[in-house]
Amino acid sequence: LNKVKKWVKGRVSAKRFKHIKGVVEVGARLANSCGEDPFPVELSCWLHDSCKEIKAEELLRMAEGFGLEITEAERRNGHLLHGPVGACVSGKEFGITSHDVLSGISEHTLGSAKMTRVSKLVYLADILEASRPEALTSPIWQALCSGKQLEEKGLEPDLDAAILTASDLVLSHLI
Repeated sequence: LNKVKKWVKGRVSAKRFKHIKGVVEVGARLANSCGEDPFPVELSCWLHDSCKEIKAEELLRMAEGFGLEITEAERRNGHLLHGPVGACVSGKEFGITSHDVLSGISEHTLGSAKMTRVSKLVYLADILEASRPEALTSPIWQALCSGKQLEEKGLEPDLDAAILTASDLVLSHLI
């Protein structure tokens, strides 16, 4: 993780690095609450925005170079490719082959119908990071925790309810 952290720090602005660090903290907390191994979650969180500051045109070129299937929406909004391209770059740079880790990086922005638990945790950690507005995060935490403290004994966080709430809020904002 230290090698990855150093590599990411050299690729992003100080503001972005602070966000990434916050995502790692939330991801570790969520993983522990779910009884999930925190390592793949933290690794995915460290790498999730490693390509975020690459220009949209370059992301599109890189995605094509990696042979990724590119949707029309991604062609029009190249920044949406920072996750999938980040997964490819991270895999190549660090020899990562874990489907959980790579999907966590790739799917953190738009999600996927077939998200792994790691992917769900990274998605939620990104949207629940401390710099996000409380109007966004509060309903997601509520859905995740069913109104209880996350650390409460015996509570299994409801990842799907939280993702549904997050998706509804983001879509409402975009519309």
